[in-house]
Amino acid sequence: MAHGTYGKSRRVTPWDNTPMDETQQFLHDKYKDIYERKHPKLSEADEANMINAHPPHACPYCASDSYVQNGKDSIGIQRYVCLTCGKRFKPTTGTIFDSRKIPISEWIEYCRNIFQYVSINAGSWNNKNAFTTSKYWLEKLFLTLEDYQKDIILDGKVWLDETYYSVIMHDRDTDENGNLLRGLSRNQICIGVATNKDQTICFVEGYGKPSQKKSYNTFVKHIKPGSTLIHDQESTHKKLVKALNLTSIEYPSKSLKGLKDKDNPLDPVNNIHDLLKKFLNAHSGFDRIELSGYLNLFTFVMNPPTEPLEKVEQIIKMAFQNPKSLRYRDVFSKKA
Repeated sequence: MAHGTYGKSRRVTPWDNTPMDETQQFLHDKYKDIYERKHPKLSEADEANMINAHPPHACPYCASDSYVQNGKDSIGIQRYVCLTCGKRFKPTTGTIFDSRKIPISEWIEYCRNIFQYVSINAGSWNNKNAFTTSKYWLEKLFLTLEDYQKDIILDGKVWLDETYYSVIMHDRDTDENGNLLRGLSRNQICIGVATNKDQTICFVEGYGKPSQKKSYNTFVKHIKPGSTLIHDQESTHKKLVKALNLTSIEYPSKSLKGLKDKDNPLDPVNNIHDLLKKFLNAHSGFDRIELSGYLNLFTFVMNPPTEPLEKVEQIIKMAFQNPKSLRYRDVFSKKA
């Protein structure tokens, strides 16, 4: 992919390095102007003060907290030197912004697109970035948010229900006659969704129909004991209810069919299901092995704060507070 059509730079025009007539010259120059406005050079990005406001907690190479300032680079970013291992580093070293060639400010528009269900392909055109750049940044988002749901605990009234998302076509199982398996088979990935209206969590429970064990293992650490669980009358959540001493309010699935949203007692979780499907369908061709990454991203989008710029702020601060790095070649190498 890195060397194919998707890897082509959005900087390129059809007339680069060739003689141009007046119309071609006009289009070439105006397109370049637009591109340069969207992609300022690092030296023009004016991001040093923001980066320097996030001093490292420890040396990214040996984890020592014994280090001192060591001057600044050409654009004003603070350098440090470790007194234990002797290596030099910056606040961005070992983070998703390490060795960046594009200013951090470009994450504003990129993240706003993602938060509004814009596909990474459409977003790459909007931002005039190569598709591979947008995909690389998405993987960085996944890495930053991989523990996002870990400490979320729902309390009060909690609506819980499962939904399903199809396995990608070329990975679907067939019967002995070559026909696709139907119903809740291994061709359907079960996603458990729970919300208390303030916060939402979504986790992969496995393939096919959920079980009491899967539901328990998925949610036991994410619902406060003694809460009220509002769910359908399936037996899937019995073990969870008993273990957490939950007040169980159950509704038979058949009695809910055909009800308007405002009359459906499970509407809070059903609404999350609908939004989740829209979000996933915006990226429908993704490898299902990345589904957990998309679910973490979706819940981040759904949960407070609601203002997109505040979410971008959270992402940037998380990147510095919990440094994780990802190399381009590790995403796009043939071995990977």
